Amino acid sequence: MKKKLDKSFHKSAKKRYRINPATVWGGTVLLCGAVFLCAYVLFVDVTVSFMIAAAAVFPLMVKVRRGIETKYERTMRKEFVASLVFISGSLSSGVRLEQCINELAISTSSEYAHLRPEFERMSKLIQLNMPAERAFAELADRVPVSDIVLFSQALDYAIPAGVNLIELVRSFSSGMRIRNDVEAEITRTLNLPRYNNRIITVMPFFMIGLMRFTAADYLSGLDGGIGNIVKIIVAAIIIGAVVLGELLGNIRYAE
Repeated sequence: MKKKLDKSFHKSAKKRYRINPATVWGGTVLLCGAVFLCAYVLFVDVTVSFMIAAAAVFPLMVKVRRGIETKYERTMRKEFVASLVFISGSLSSGVRLEQCINELAISTSSEYAHLRPEFERMSKLIQLNMPAERAFAELADRVPVSDIVLFSQALDYAIPAGVNLIELVRSFSSGMRIRNDVEAEITRTLNLPRYNNRIITVMPFFMIGLMRFTAADYLSGLDGGIGNIVKIIVAAIIIGAVVLGELLGNIRYAE
């Protein structure tokens, strides 16, 4: 029964990120504005450009939200690893787990800048006689990053079973640090071709826009008749290249 509850908790907590809607909408509006400008450079028609930008709102919003969620998760995981390193050292020196949480709550270190309010909440819960493992479960519910959820579950099983808490925290923090380093290296490796793909995608619109200012007569044949068909085909090819490039660079790591 307990395993079923843990699985349902992990599943329900997995994607419940607290993302500011204004940030998502702000990024979406900026990207839609860029889409509008590219479409206007190609079609020189406000109505068509607006329709293309409007059609791109939902996929761009999904992309922006995923990007913010990924950044949020990486930040929380990095800070949680730093907090586990601190807890491991404190436990080795004879400090109780509850006292470690209290120390993190009053710490002024920038390593826990985003998690500090959560540690303050955990400290208050512990002052109300809540066990430390339950306080970590509350943290996992409020910050549903997979590593935090897994650690809270491991702690919930380990303390009643009498597992060496120091070794548990040390091994978990070591594993998380290695995983973070590997993912960071993969991200750095993929960033260069990803950015190259985006630059190559934008260059046709830049060149067309430049030619419209410097040699408008040269492109006049594309502004009517079969020229519109050519522009639609070109737009479809560019959109396909953008989608394919994003899919190839979208690496999802196992939870």
